Amino acid sequence: MEDEDDPFASHLARMRRIGEREEPYRGGSPYEQATNYYLDHLVDRCADEARRRLPPGHPTSIDLLICMTGMSPRPIVLAYKVLRPKRLVLITSDAAHESVNVVHDHLVMGGSLRGADFSARPCVATDPLEIYRIVREEVDIVTRRNSGSIAAYIDITGGRKVMGASAALAAWQLNLGLSYVDGLYDGDLKQAVPGSDRMLLLDNPTSIFGDQEMQVARQAFASGDFDVAQNRYDDLSARLVQPARPRFMGALSALYRAWSNLDRDALPGAIERVETELALVRRELPHDVEHTVFDQLMHLKDLARGDPRALLLTFSLLDDHYRRLGRHDFAALFSYRTIEQCLSAHFKASYGGFALDNPDWDLLGWDRQLLRESYERMVNLVRGTQGRRSLPSQFGPFAAAVLIAVLGDPLAGPAELDAADALRRLEQLAKARNRSVLAHGEEFIDVDLSSELNQKAHRVLSAYWQVHHAGEELADRLSRLAFLRGDW
Repeated sequence: MEDEDDPFASHLARMRRIGEREEPYRGGSPYEQATNYYLDHLVDRCADEARRRLPPGHPTSIDLLICMTGMSPRPIVLAYKVLRPKRLVLITSDAAHESVNVVHDHLVMGGSLRGADFSARPCVATDPLEIYRIVREEVDIVTRRNSGSIAAYIDITGGRKVMGASAALAAWQLNLGLSYVDGLYDGDLKQAVPGSDRMLLLDNPTSIFGDQEMQVARQAFASGDFDVAQNRYDDLSARLVQPARPRFMGALSALYRAWSNLDRDALPGAIERVETELALVRRELPHDVEHTVFDQLMHLKDLARGDPRALLLTFSLLDDHYRRLGRHDFAALFSYRTIEQCLSAHFKASYGGFALDNPDWDLLGWDRQLLRESYERMVNLVRGTQGRRSLPSQFGPFAAAVLIAVLGDPLAGPAELDAADALRRLEQLAKARNRSVLAHGEEFIDVDLSSELNQKAHRVLSAYWQVHHAGEELADRLSRLAFLRGDW
């Protein structure tokens, strides 16, 4: 029995009677008659209900809607009335001519869509390249008209399945949205029950799953471009259905940026963010990655507090990091700082706080004149000269290494600072670094010089560690603190 108080229910009942041949409506087959009745009396109410069900934040202004067109015009008219695009394009197969005519009659002849904003583009349904070409051309047309970016969707409800698949691939390549009209299917009507319609709006597949964009972000992370990596990961975390991984990687990128820039002020906030995200993503990470991040956090907390040992290790880690990236001038700077910091820390620890930038000669326990003469002989031997030399008022790495050799210090042998040839080469390396563009000159550090400086820095650091931290394996510690590359 019809509900006389509900016009929609009455119209739906009449549509069923038309489809079951119990009542005629205009011309054509019963299915065509029922479809025309739906478009004349039901589609506007269905569109209002479907629009009401759209998710919060749905696009309110769509420049272009491209619909795959099959035998039924109904989903196209409904999609148009729900989304209200400024331009409608139908991609049709050879069998869909009548559907195009019906859509044109209802939306252009009997509706508000201007003829100039309506187009039907025939295609070979099994040719994905042709469908892509059509979509690309239509997107370009509207983009030119708008003189900028546009909001565009491809509706894949109608048409053959291969057309929908091709359209989805085109959306992926061109960064377009996808729409689909869903509803409760009625076998008697051979279509969805009017009023049950839902318009599904899907972001571009890369926005849903993000595999391609995640790979781009990983490449930026691995190349040490942590600013770009953080921006990409943060953008992905706001759009993906599973955002935990990109949120963590965005936080780690920010941490690595602060670390590689020695931005001590930014470290506490970056550390806190990684700790928060690590707790949420821990189960998704390999155990070795989790342990590395934990060790790095502990190390960077020490660095943020100004711990000298953490700073020394950071110089060496940044040396290795920048060498891996091929940034050899930066690597050389940190090789130099590693050597300089090792020698400075060694003198302070071994000679009662002896400072290389303000030496107190009494702390060394040597006769001042004897020390000066011994220092002079060693420098002359290294340089092949016979000059008069005073003890420096401040020591750079070369002068400090000469003093180590003169004192017969336990560091000299393991650090290979006990022979004239080794000291001569150290001075040459120091001068080359000082001539670099990141020091006092205009020269660039090449890969060979960078490698040699790196090896020397590692040798001096290993000797320092052997003397002052004999119970701790340096190589293992550096390995556990090395920058991750994001390839897991």
